[in-house]
Amino acid sequence: MDISVTLVDAADGAVIARTAVASEDLPAAFDGTQLLEAAGTVWRVVRAEPAFREEYELVGALELTLRRVEDDPPTRMFQTRDIHFSMSSISDRLPDIAGPFDGRSVLLVQDDLWRDVELVGPFAAEAVRANLAAIRRVQTEFRSGPGFTEIHLRTEPAEPLEGVTLTVEDLAAGLGTTTHFVRPVAIEGQGLVRGGYALSVADGVHVYGLVDPASRVTVAGVHRTGVAGPHVAEAFAALALARGLTLVDWRGGLRTADPAVLTEWFGTPPQPLWR
Repeated sequence: MDISVTLVDAADGAVIARTAVASEDLPAAFDGTQLLEAAGTVWRVVRAEPAFREEYELVGALELTLRRVEDDPPTRMFQTRDIHFSMSSISDRLPDIAGPFDGRSVLLVQDDLWRDVELVGPFAAEAVRANLAAIRRVQTEFRSGPGFTEIHLRTEPAEPLEGVTLTVEDLAAGLGTTTHFVRPVAIEGQGLVRGGYALSVADGVHVYGLVDPASRVTVAGVHRTGVAGPHVAEAFAALALARGLTLVDWRGGLRTADPAVLTEWFGTPPQPLWR
């Protein structure tokens, strides 16, 4: 049977990837000595929940907390061909968590979809080009069934809106909505994002991200759960033109501020995770 495996970085709690691994290819018990290779890096499994085969087979899921290996000898290595990533690329870091939901109304974003689609400023052009090329290579050369045997971790741009002066109020005005629809953003399974915001633009369309202490937006992700009409695409295109931005759909291979392209993108149902 296949086990849904979540790989977590022990350094910061960020999800490295979600994978599907056949149960017989996993150890019968994790004891802290196993190593595996993922995203071009060797990792030691420092914690497994649950740790025994009879338990993870019972629930069909396993979470492995990993620490980067520096000087450890490469013994008891998993075979990389046994690991399939569900996504071709994810951001390498998650935002700081302020605390639990506390029952508040929030925009809930999956950890591996954080910054999956976002608005990017002109200073990030080279990082965008390099990332899209690397993701295209993963999708072309490392596809295996519905998933991938490699994953591209995006480390740049660390601040996608560098050099852009933008507030949540500016976003709301530019996208034809108001700040009455601002609420917190939360990472699924973790909690409320520190310094986070989520702005409702239309049914099934939100902009979310981070603001700095000066109230400047530093991250503006685009979260979709459905299709949207041309007026939404036109608003994003106008905002992009006014602020020198582009919309980047990392795994979709799209970087654009063109109203016609955005109209098609917003008018198409959100794409599945397996891309």
